[in-house]
Order: sequence, then C-alpha cells, then structure tokens
Amino acid sequence: MDKGQGPAGLYAFGSNGNGQLGIASDDDTSTPQPVHSSSINTTNIAFTDNLLSSSPQHHGNSNKDSTTRPHVNAIKPFHDFAAGGNHTALITHGGRQLFMTGSNKDGETLLREASQVFKPAEVSRCLQHQPPQQQQLNKDQGKESRGRSTDSNKDGNSSIRWRSVACGWAFTIGLTEPCRPTPDSHDTIAASNNNNQMVYAWGSGSFGELGLGLGRYKTGGQAIPITTGLLGTRGSSGTRFDLVKVRAGLRHVLLLAKETRSIAGQDNGTITTVLMGWGSNRQGQLGVLTRSSDGDSTTTMPFTEKELRGKFMEPTRIVISAATTRRQHGGSGADAGTRIEDEEPEILDMACGQNHTLVLFSNGAVYSSGLDKYGQLGPRAAAVERNSEEGTDKGKKVDFRIGFEQVVGLPFVDSISCGWNHNAAMDTRPLVDDPTAMTTIYLWGRSDHGQLGGGLPYRAVAVNLNRGAGDVPVGIVQVRIPVRRKEGSGEERKGLEFESLVSYSCGSEHTLAMTQSGDCYAWGWNEHGNCGGGVDNTGNKDLLDVPTPRLVQFPDRPSSLPSEHGGWVTGGYGSSWVWS
Repeated sequence: MDKGQGPAGLYAFGSNGNGQLGIASDDDTSTPQPVHSSSINTTNIAFTDNLLSSSPQHHGNSNKDSTTRPHVNAIKPFHDFAAGGNHTALITHGGRQLFMTGSNKDGETLLREASQVFKPAEVSRCLQHQPPQQQQLNKDQGKESRGRSTDSNKDGNSSIRWRSVACGWAFTIGLTEPCRPTPDSHDTIAASNNNNQMVYAWGSGSFGELGLGLGRYKTGGQAIPITTGLLGTRGSSGTRFDLVKVRAGLRHVLLLAKETRSIAGQDNGTITTVLMGWGSNRQGQLGVLTRSSDGDSTTTMPFTEKELRGKFMEPTRIVISAATTRRQHGGSGADAGTRIEDEEPEILDMACGQNHTLVLFSNGAVYSSGLDKYGQLGPRAAAVERNSEEGTDKGKKVDFRIGFEQVVGLPFVDSISCGWNHNAAMDTRPLVDDPTAMTTIYLWGRSDHGQLGGGLPYRAVAVNLNRGAGDVPVGIVQVRIPVRRKEGSGEERKGLEFESLVSYSCGSEHTLAMTQSGDCYAWGWNEHGNCGGGVDNTGNKDLLDVPTPRLVQFPDRPSSLPSEHGGWVTGGYGSSWVWS
C-alpha cells in the first residue's frame, strides 16, 4: 500500500468536483478509484485498522416486538458514513474518530481548507462553547485513550468520540458518544441525566438545518453545539434523552433518541423512542411537529398547517407512532403462552430524501411523509383528500403530505435508504441462518433515469391523488441480480438463479447493490459516472443512464476475497463508494 493511501478495498467514483470522493483529485471518474487518507502515521493506522477489523453487524432481538429477529447487514467499514452536496464524513469503528473531505467553502468539513483526501477533523480547533465539565471529561478520556490505543492525534480529534454524523447540502451535524466520568474525574455533573452528549452543527443553511435558532445561518468554520428547542430542555421535567443517531436530507434533519421519564427523581422504567426534527418542512418532510407549552416538555401544542409548512429553526418533537403489535408472552402455569399484550414498536432508523423522509419501526413497518410528486411516499392504506397549497383550488393536484403514514404493500424489512425521490428497503434476516439465502431489494418512487432498475412489480396499488380525477398507479418493485457464472466454467444452469444481496444504497438518483460474492451493481442516473461505466477503448466515458443493474468494473480489485466477505456500498449526490 502506498503512503497516504487508504485501505486497498475502499473505492469511490462519480461526482468529484470538490474532492468529495477522497481519491486525491477533483475530477469526476466513472472508473472506481482507491480512496486516500492524508494521515500517514498514527491516524492512518486508526483509519486503516478500524476498516479491516470490522465485522458483520448482528442486531439482537427487540424487546418490544416478537416479530423482530436478528438480522445481518454487510460488513460495514465505518461506524457511520455520510455524503453531502460537496463533502463527505465518516466515523471510524474503534476510535470513533471523525474524518472529512471535500468542499470547505462554508466550513462544512471542520478542516482548514478544502481537501481531496480524507483528513481527521480538527476538532480541538473548531469546537465552540463546550461546557466546563465536558472539557474536563474530554481531557480525562484523552489521557485514558492515549494509554490504550491509537485514538489520540495531534489535531485533538481524540478529545471527542463521535456516535453519528449527517451531511446535507452545505452543512454537517455531528452527535457525540456519551461522556462518562473516569474514576479520577470526580465529576458529578457528568453522571447527570443526559451523559453530556452533544449535538454539533457546522456549515451553512438558510432553512433552519443548523438547528441553532433564529438568525443562525452560518457557523464560521466552527462546530457549534445545538442547545435550542427540545435539546435545550433535556433533563427538565423528569426527562432523560439518550441520543442514538442523526440523519439529514438536502435541507432537513432528523435525530433519533430514547426517552426515559422519571418521577420524583426515579426512572419509571418506561423507555420510548422519539424523533426530533428541524430545517425545512415546506413539503412536509418533517411530518407533523408539536411545541412544548411554556417550556413544559410533557405538555404540547399543535402547529397550524401554515406554520408546519415553514422552517423549523430548532429541534422540535415529531409526532409519529406505528400501529401496536399483538405479542404473546410465555407466562407460567395455567397461563403459559396465553397472555397477550399490545406493545408499541420502537423506531429503529430513518432515511432522508431531498424533500421526503422514511422511518423504520421494529415491527418491519415503514412510514413516510413529505413530497409525493413521484410516488416516493409509496402506496398508503387510503387516499386522503386534500386541498391545494392555497386552499382554494380544490381540483388542483396536491403532491405532498404532512404527516407520517405507513407504506402499504411492503413485506417485513429491517433496513431503508432514500435517494432524492426514490427509496429502497430490504429484509436481511434470511442471511442469519443461510448466508446464501436469496434477498430482494424493494424499490419505489421516481424512475425517470432508471433509479428503480427496471424491477418486476411486487405490489401495485391504485391511489387517488386527484379527488376523483382518476387513479394514479403507485407501486413497489423488486430487483434481483442473476447469478453470474464465469465463461467456460462448464457450470450447468438450471433455471434462473439469483445472487444474495448483502448491501444496497440509494444515491441521489441512482442505486447500488452488493452481492454475497462481492460483485457491485449500479443503475440509474449516470451523468458523473456514478454507475461506474468506465472508459472505452477510444477514451470516451460511458455517462448514459443505466436502466437495469449493471456490473461495476474495478481496474485493480483484489482477485480473491475472504470467506466472510460481505461488502458494502453507499451512494451520495451523484457519487458512489464501495468497500470490497
């Protein structure tokens, strides 16, 4: 491996005008190129080792829903990864370090300048307004980490361990791991209700996506903690939040948290998952939100529809819940296996498109809200009659929805992904018992560039969007990848066999998938070469749309793969990353 180059198995291709691919150039490429890191010494070891030591993620059974079984995703090379308009961020596994690359025009990368390679975020220089107890805990944890691992580096990145990161058009939101006191810190504040978790915003955005309150549209190259709205009242009214993950669309942000309520200072054992949101809700992409009454988080007041279709400048609670699940408990004696209880599913994940959002629950149900111009909200149980945006022309088609409703027609799924106007979902549970089990990607939404891969209809539902003017077909398709046999292998083909898919992702207007055998496929919009067309023998790039899944060709890919290999793909704004 050359100095300065990242792990040989990490590749990127597509839009790269600002160096957001991290391939040491700012040229678009339709041929997958190795990703680079500028760190050569300690940080390069952390960057590399955390990639190569990753293992398949196994998720335990939900304690809320008996239908949720363990599932497995692809071998994930990072703890978290996010692609923005012209910048990219990743968090390593063991050290929880933050690396960034790409444009820094608006301070969206926490680097001194724009970069064409991944560099550790200059956290110690850029973090602003840390509470004194947080600063002391950072010092304590930094001393501890220096004695046991390579987490520390000269840029001060070790003082913060990151949990989740999200990138929008020109902004980034970062969530830190809980800060717990070391044995010699004697910091009683650190053991408070919220473990001193912090949510930072950096970059720019005029739609409230920074979450910093009125008048804060830029951060000036610094990461500023979000202490407004619901995040500003944590710990009050007997409420404790454990912040789980953050996700962003073009101009909106969602934050998932686990809420524990206490009475008289004692937890009552009730833990629920809640969503907070901020940024643009012009098309209903945040859904319905509620505001606290006089600072009391237990009492809320609804917004008017006019208020909902605006900008939310600070974290606000989102109203969403899935249908309860009937669960049978074992019990004992004569009541064994007969006790039935209704339980509310947990929120597991969310995905943000350009102007819509998906939310995944532990019972395998997916809910959607926002723009529905291209059917990206999916089929729903019943058509909802709505007025036009102005509320006067009742015959005008309304192509958005404010409020989360279930996507009907989907089977149980345990993962979701959003493009700008299309979506994908998959159930990976069959892979737990049988690594060769067939898995299918389910897709719906816009397909003018082939984003849905020419999939076969899985479920088509007629939805009336025009108040009697006629049914508009909105359906879900499934994409399967046929087994690819080597030429001249002599293998006999019996019927049509399909590859097991272990990873998939929606880019802005394209889709990626990785098979169990390690092959990467892409389809959809390909203007920047993000579907990996490569260069022909005359030197011309293949930048035509790809209507059906096409095998991505790697110029210098390893010829053999480890037996436990699962691969990983993710898409960005006209960009693609593959770990193989």
